[in-house]
Amino acid sequence: METFKIKAVLAAVEYKSLSRAAEAYSYTPSAFSHMLSSFEDELGVRLFNRSSSGVTLTEEGKKLYPQFLELAESEKKLDAVLKEMSDRHNNQLRIGTYSSISRGFLSELIGSFSKKNPDIKLYISVVDNLFGWLEEDRADIIFADSEVVGDNEWIPLMEDQCSAVAPIGMIKGRTVVTREELYSYPHILMESECMKDYFDESKFKEVIHLTSEDDLSVINMVRQGLGITVLSDLVLKDNANGVTVFPLEPKVTRTIGFAYKKKAKQSSSALARFVRYIKEENQ
Repeated sequence: METFKIKAVLAAVEYKSLSRAAEAYSYTPSAFSHMLSSFEDELGVRLFNRSSSGVTLTEEGKKLYPQFLELAESEKKLDAVLKEMSDRHNNQLRIGTYSSISRGFLSELIGSFSKKNPDIKLYISVVDNLFGWLEEDRADIIFADSEVVGDNEWIPLMEDQCSAVAPIGMIKGRTVVTREELYSYPHILMESECMKDYFDESKFKEVIHLTSEDDLSVINMVRQGLGITVLSDLVLKDNANGVTVFPLEPKVTRTIGFAYKKKAKQSSSALARFVRYIKEENQ
């Protein structure tokens, strides 16, 4: 049953005239009358008594009128709820990222976006692992390396170089280091380390496994002389006091960018505005 036809019935009752009701809905009188007649055929009852002076409800129409009112009101309430949900969805943006990225360029990007788009509420989650966050609808957009993208839209933004981090004085006479050289030192291995697959763990003389994903914790362990590690330059920015940083030879980088669900921009104006802003800022 089409709710528009029910609204047409209610309009005819309100105006007591098919021509006036038709005018309210921008219909011709004949088309409006035909629509009501087809609705009566659909229901199997006659709703209106028609005369030159206007229309009145039949006895059957009077019995159905309260239900028509209830259906029209229910649709109005449903539309209001859907609009509220749509407004909330289009005015909020959930961002997932890693601590190294949030401390780096992302904080500045979000700050400038918020100033220009104060109507959009941002919810930022800084976590250890972003695998599956888009698929599970835990975030609208994620900032991470390309390894967690999956089958989503991916926009690369920058190359983040990885470097070796050692206690001061542990590695002497070198300005760069190779992978083979690093096997000679105790190694602090993190699960999320950007060079996790770069090393053959069996070649290290000593390995300390750090289950914490706190980048600052591993830097502090290096600072205490427990061993060397490898971290991205985003992590090391402003956090390399008390340690020595060595570029790797050959250079190793990870690609940092952002990802979101395919077609997600079509359903979220907040996401569309944010993606457009990022692209404009990085032209």
